[in-house]
Amino acid sequence: MLKVLLVDDEAPILNNLNRVLPWQDMGMEVAGMARSGMEALRMAEEQPPDLVLCDIRMPVMDGLTFIGKLREMGLESEVLLLSGYQEFDYAREAIRLGVKEYICKPIHYGELGDKVREIGARIRSRQYKDKLYNSIPLFQEVPAAEDTIKKTPEQLMNQAVQYITERLNADLGIDEIANRIGISSSYFCLLFKNHFAMTFVEYVTQQRIEAAKFMLSSSDKSITVISSGVGYQERRYFTKVFLKQTGMTPKEYRSKYRTVDARP
Repeated sequence: MLKVLLVDDEAPILNNLNRVLPWQDMGMEVAGMARSGMEALRMAEEQPPDLVLCDIRMPVMDGLTFIGKLREMGLESEVLLLSGYQEFDYAREAIRLGVKEYICKPIHYGELGDKVREIGARIRSRQYKDKLYNSIPLFQEVPAAEDTIKKTPEQLMNQAVQYITERLNADLGIDEIANRIGISSSYFCLLFKNHFAMTFVEYVTQQRIEAAKFMLSSSDKSITVISSGVGYQERRYFTKVFLKQTGMTPKEYRSKYRTVDARP
């Protein structure tokens, strides 16, 4: 059973999350319920969760700070955010912290259940791949730089992801990032594909589209501004890529998922 941690400062929402979703049928169990990031952090220390459903705006410690603390603890729990926000900087920060999914309030529990199932499948797939990856040594010559030899593949990829996330609005190339983290381009490609089960280009495109989806659904920024903010200077090309990734144009996606956050 996957362990789930529920975090929201509103007791009715917290109780609904625990009661409405068929956790056992999804192969999960609610291991903890917290009404602040601080409380959630204590629970995560005692029993590391596989999945966290977390509100953003909370007293004492907000959702982003809590997620950052999780990452500092070395926990790679999947996170599903339960709110909306108006600034791209937030979307970029959430992606930097490894957040790939969000639900805008008011919560549609049918949509939430679908997302939780998708995330659960992803967690189990990653766990299976990790077992296979760890059981087969990766015989690959690492460049001779002393500081590079000391870094594990995990550390190198974390460094690469941070660099990518901070520059989603800029042109990104394999040579540039490989040089930045001190390894060869060929070794970078091998590590990246093994770690993420996708190519560098596929990953960057995915992250850009996820950031765009967030902004389309939770802000009033124009499609042109959002396009530029995620690294596509031509709106027409952005629309083409977005359509290929989601099956909808940016305008269609916004019309379907636009949610106004009632909070200030």
